[in-house]
Amino acid sequence: MARDKSGASNATSLALRIATVALSVASTVMMASASASTTGSPAPTPASNVSYSDYSSLRYSLAANVVSAALQALAVYLTTTKVRGNIGEHEAKAAKSLAQLVDTAAQVLLYSSSAMSFAVDDFGSCGQRLNGVCKLAGEFCRQVHVSGAISIAAAVALSVSLYIEDVVPISVSLDGDGCKSGAGCERGCHCDH
Repeated sequence: MARDKSGASNATSLALRIATVALSVASTVMMASASASTTGSPAPTPASNVSYSDYSSLRYSLAANVVSAALQALAVYLTTTKVRGNIGEHEAKAAKSLAQLVDTAAQVLLYSSSAMSFAVDDFGSCGQRLNGVCKLAGEFCRQVHVSGAISIAAAVALSVSLYIEDVVPISVSLDGDGCKSGAGCERGCHCDH
């Protein structure tokens, strides 16, 4: 029974990692499509377009999501190599250590990306501060905010995946292993002798 719980937690963790990749890609697509026309004062011109590419912070956000998706795809590969049995004990430890480093980098990128996306209300363009770019280009800001929300969702999915990897195997071993050996009879485990 302990193995079934552990296998289910591994499958859940893997599914959440894959969801992190998908959400990072979705955030990238949303950011890349973020553009709108600005109308009225105080726009830089009477009618102009605003795009994510006008702002270095939003270009960073897009790049951070692309890199995060690639890093999580690598992490999926690294965490599943041990399952496939293609590598030895030493290589499995190295893969796990590298996966942890990749996970940390991905979390940093996802959280910083979302922070940049939610700060769009305070951005200026080419040295000129636009008072309330979101008032002038509401659809643009909506798309940027949605991209940020998707980045947060990806970061949460990754965090939950890591929690499941780290905590659930501990509780599974506490639930099952002590009683199976018969050594836990004095602790209230069911024993057949």
